[in-house]
Amino acid sequence: MKKIINIILCLIALQIGRFSFKTLAFLFLDKNFMTDVIVSSIYMIIIIIFSIIVIKKKQLKLDIFPKNFNWKYLVTSIILFTIIFTTPIITKSYSLYDILSLIYGSIITVIFEEIIFRGYIYKKISNIKNDLWAYIISTLIFGIWHLGYIDSVMWRASIISPNANILNIMFWKVITGLLFGAAVGFFRYKNKNVYSSMLAHALLNTFGR
Repeated sequence: MKKIINIILCLIALQIGRFSFKTLAFLFLDKNFMTDVIVSSIYMIIIIIFSIIVIKKKQLKLDIFPKNFNWKYLVTSIILFTIIFTTPIITKSYSLYDILSLIYGSIITVIFEEIIFRGYIYKKISNIKNDLWAYIISTLIFGIWHLGYIDSVMWRASIISPNANILNIMFWKVITGLLFGAAVGFFRYKNKNVYSSMLAHALLNTFGR
């Protein structure tokens, strides 16, 4: 229980860090959809780099990549990246904002969240209990994690739909997070590696834009 609490506290710290980083950045930048994506991407990239350094330094075994990177992973990877990079052509979304949003949602966010949830948290719980518990608990935490984005939801709603019901939006954001986490987490649970859940996550994010 103590380790679960520590995990939750770390996640709260990450969301506070994200909020603080963006607040500081927008003291110097005009806040719009484009800059919001850029600043959010920079924050996540910083956390990703920091995580990789910690993983290597502490030699954490998070099962990021499959032990046997066979032709199925290779073919799936090629198909996925083809889909991602041809999406602007198919959807005729050529603006810089659309392309940056695609990269942010389908690559940066995926790596960021998968390293944290299906990597570190999953492995931490698995070592305490087992993989099934790790799958269930990491999925629940992943759903709750989305409450931390309330600042972004409120800001976007104020622009797109000022009369939107924020509580209702956040409720469905958590429910969606739970279902989403259960879906991508299943690949982690079934294949015993984070890379498979990254592929599933990236695919869903690409089509879910």
